[in-house]
Amino acid sequence: VLNPAGTNGSRFLLLTIGLAVPDEAASQSLQARDPELRDVVIRQLGAKSVEHLADIAHRDSLKAELKAALVERFGKKSVRDVYFPQFV
Repeated sequence: VLNPAGTNGSRFLLLTIGLAVPDEAASQSLQARDPELRDVVIRQLGAKSVEHLADIAHRDSLKAELKAALVERFGKKSVRDVYFPQFV
């Protein structure tokens, strides 16, 4: 759950994120760094406006931006793909 940019806490985004990782070691590494992973997600998506987040045409670009931010933080082979099974 996060507050989109410019909402002053009056709106929120509820989402679940699934990550495809290359192997069990990458999965365990991300699980061990869960607070850091959540921080990356909140910073990345929390900087977007409600209008941007609500527009389904932006969904693929949001995933790509989030994947790039995660790869930057956790390494080139940490994340293969990002999924949004819940996005409300």
